[in-house]
Amino acid sequence: MSKDYQDSKSCRQEVMYAKDVLKKRFIPIYVKKDFVATSWLGVRIVGPQYIRFEKKSFDDTIEEVIKLIIEDKKQQKSDKNKVTEPSTTSPPIIDNKSIEDIKNETKSTEDNHIKSNRNYSKIPVEQWKKENIAQYFDDNYIHQELIDLYDFRHGIDLLLYRQCLRPDWQIEYNAISERYEEKYNTKLYRDQFVRFVGAVHRLESSNSKSCIIS
Repeated sequence: MSKDYQDSKSCRQEVMYAKDVLKKRFIPIYVKKDFVATSWLGVRIVGPQYIRFEKKSFDDTIEEVIKLIIEDKKQQKSDKNKVTEPSTTSPPIIDNKSIEDIKNETKSTEDNHIKSNRNYSKIPVEQWKKENIAQYFDDNYIHQELIDLYDFRHGIDLLLYRQCLRPDWQIEYNAISERYEEKYNTKLYRDQFVRFVGAVHRLESSNSKSCIIS
């Protein structure tokens, strides 16, 4: 894992699918000694033991990886044996539904949730909720740290902020850069913010609101 990995939309989708949907086990491996996962990635690797390259020699680190894999396989085998042990109690009945039916219902719920978030274009911006805003920014390749820093909750807030950017967005860039660097200990590059500004300016509203930045 690295900063580029955390910023990658494809990597984010892969991790969320493996961890949240498939419930897969994985070993977090950092390729840089000074990177610390935050935001969506940090939440999903809390707890599991991890490996960090550049902290020890390459050979020693590889040995740690192999050791963890072996230990994990032993743990999986142990868990499997516990599951296959004969039970003296009757299996629970879940409303006469098969496991396959439950899986299908779960998948349907997840698909509907994804479709609901991605249908933000059919909803007036004024009615957007936090998840609609997050999906819009994600589709426009806005860095997750920037999304988290602003933490817009309602579409009307986003529209008002768009008006605030119009006089001179560079004033806002200077201000938000300080907050960004203070929170994440890294620089917010101008091209990242320009992409964010472009996404905000592309929003359309049925109302007109004004704001002055002093």
